[in-house]
Amino acid sequence: MNPRIRAAAFVISSLLVCNPGYCQSQPEMNQASQAGFEKADAKLNATYKKLLSKLDSEGKKKLIAAERAWVAYRDAQAAFEADAQARGGSMAPLIYNQTCLELTEARIKELASSE
Repeated sequence: MNPRIRAAAFVISSLLVCNPGYCQSQPEMNQASQAGFEKADAKLNATYKKLLSKLDSEGKKKLIAAERAWVAYRDAQAAFEADAQARGGSMAPLIYNQTCLELTEARIKELASSE
């Protein structure tokens, strides 16, 4: 996706998250995007624990290894996106959080389909 279109989508989605009254400043948008990511991360943790409880010891080992690798990927990808689109800018945290949110939502679907 075009970086400018993606950045605009991040801003718009953050505005929708920031209720009531919508976000007015970049720090508010950054905080709203972080809250959205944290909510998705909590859902991911619940989904992960549910799946983990259904696995035998070998399956648990493999899921734990996969999840550790996935978290490292998510964080690195989000850092890359933030740097590529807004290096050092006030919008970088928004891009980081939105990328984490998108990747986390996709991971929730992946884990839920494995149950």
